[in-house]
Amino acid sequence: MAKNKAKNTVKNPQPEQSLQTEAAQITATGRVIAEHPSAFITPQKMRALFEDAESGDITAQHELFADIEERDSDIGANIGTRKRALLTLDWRIVPPRHATPAEEKLTETVTELVENLPNLDDLVMDLMDAVGHGFAALEIGWAFSDGRYYPQAFTHRPQSWFRWDKNDTLLLKTPEHVMGEALWPLGWVVHVHKSRSVQAARNGLFRTLAWLYMFKHYAVHDFAEFLELYGMPIRIGKYGAGATKEEKAALLRAVAEIGHNAAGIMPEGMAVELHNAASGINAGANPFLQMADWCEKAAARLILGQTLTSGADGKSSTNALGKIHNEVRRDLLVSDAKQIAQSISNGIIRPFVEVNFGGHLRAPKFEFDTREAEDIAIFAEALPKLVDVGVQIPEGWVRDKLVIPEAAEGEAVLRRSRADNPVTQAAMAALSAQRPSEKTVAKEQALLDSILDDALAVPDFNAQLHPMVKQAVAVLAACDSYEEADAALTALYPQMNNRDLQRHLENALFISDLLGQHHGRA
Repeated sequence: MAKNKAKNTVKNPQPEQSLQTEAAQITATGRVIAEHPSAFITPQKMRALFEDAESGDITAQHELFADIEERDSDIGANIGTRKRALLTLDWRIVPPRHATPAEEKLTETVTELVENLPNLDDLVMDLMDAVGHGFAALEIGWAFSDGRYYPQAFTHRPQSWFRWDKNDTLLLKTPEHVMGEALWPLGWVVHVHKSRSVQAARNGLFRTLAWLYMFKHYAVHDFAEFLELYGMPIRIGKYGAGATKEEKAALLRAVAEIGHNAAGIMPEGMAVELHNAASGINAGANPFLQMADWCEKAAARLILGQTLTSGADGKSSTNALGKIHNEVRRDLLVSDAKQIAQSISNGIIRPFVEVNFGGHLRAPKFEFDTREAEDIAIFAEALPKLVDVGVQIPEGWVRDKLVIPEAAEGEAVLRRSRADNPVTQAAMAALSAQRPSEKTVAKEQALLDSILDDALAVPDFNAQLHPMVKQAVAVLAACDSYEEADAALTALYPQMNNRDLQRHLENALFISDLLGQHHGRA
């Protein structure tokens, strides 16, 4: 898009739009130059770059923020979790209230547009970069196809390429405009993430995370130095009163070499004493690790709203508490979803509608589905009772509570089977045909069942069992534990007279075997 046209109109973007950055911020090798101010960070250095940011120069501040996300694994992981949370949500395009037929049709067109956006997930991730930095700017590349203009690319630009003016207006720094120039209309989608009500340069979570990063950096650095010296004995060199400067230097070298090389030389008459190192710091009271752990938990609370799902330690982290803390985290998810949806609606959908359809139609809105389905079992039990007593419950309200979408025209839906349903009757008839009736039961099975019934009805059968049961009960009554009962029954079993019972069972098995063989040959 020619620069003058981009500034004077929003209705006629050129088919081949040149980006405003025009690669002016990138070197010939394609590498973006950054100063990496996190190296040797100090409170004085951090305060200076924060003051520069509040004056409009945000370059060093956002280069520091990028370093923090890259170098601190804990902050990077939690920020990544916060960004990716939106990717788990469904989205929809919502028409304006009381939409006209033309606006309803426009909603379908915009839905198709969003479905075909290049890498929608990447777009959401890039916009969510504003959570930490306070804002995210994506440069739009337009394309002309089938008589319409479409956004074909969204390129994330580093926050360090911009500056804020005194009115909190975002400006792009270029070689020709060091103090920044206004962003081209239709050329950018800018998402400013509202975390707190402050100056734009002070917005974003990294303003707070930077201090935690620095404190943790100092603690870890000191702990690394401690580990380097841990266990090494303290070496003390002694020299005489008349030692020369050269002799003192030789003794110092000897002391150093003894520590690292376990060998060294020194002038005669000098001595080296080795003192045992301190026992060190036990793992339960390590101030360095305690400081680092505090910084990580504070960062998790700031980014996710809780700590239990980000750093389970087996002590305070329980399933119940995790569910409670997840509710706090959900508040952040809903807030992020609403803010990102608003930026997509205002920065992508509305320009698309204005460019291609003019300003006489109201643009639909992009929304994430953040609803949580109610317990369907509770509703299924309560709703019929309420309806029976005359409570008028709108179907749309129930669908919204249970997150049940309306069935599209011609779409198969679930229905409850009815006894008078022809399909149900046919199915039951088919099942009945497969099930044998009493008349078709084999004569052999009926004969076997009658033999078993006769055997159980014989009085002698129970009479045979009674002595055996009486013996077993007497043995069990004298036992005090399961182990004793097991041993006593095992010892009693060989002494039991069960010949008559065994004869009954053998006859039953013999008859069933004969009937089975006869039935198999039939």
